Order: sequence, then structure tokens, then C-alpha cells
Amino acid sequence: MITVTLAWPSGERREILLAGVPRIGDHIRLRNGPGDQPLAVEMVMWSESPGRGREPGVIVAVRPVAP
Repeated sequence: MITVTLAWPSGERREILLAGVPRIGDHIRLRNGPGDQPLAVEMVMWSESPGRGREPGVIVAVRPVAP
């Protein structure tokens, strides 16, 4: 499991726990998300581990998928 920060176009951010890092074009659905609308992954950004941790930081830019 890896902690991933989701970032919406509105500027909202939320940390979630995923089994793996999604790829660009993947759709993900949050269990406790707003509605049941899936999210499309637009960008995946990796950064060095904050502080002294071993895991890198991951930010995933998402947008709601139009019905």
C-alpha cells in the first residue's frame, strides 16, 4: 500500500491509501468519495520522500469522469 495525494482542478487535495500507483488514463473510484462518480487520472507526479521517510511522495491529478 502507498499513500497518494489526489489533486483536483479546483485545488482540492486529499490523501488516500492505494494498493498501487494508477497510470495516466486510469479511472479510480473512491469508497468515501463525493457521489459515486469515477475519477480519471490526468497526471502522476513523483517527488523525493518528504523528511527522512523511505517512500517517495506521489501526487495524482484527477478530474471527474463525465457521465
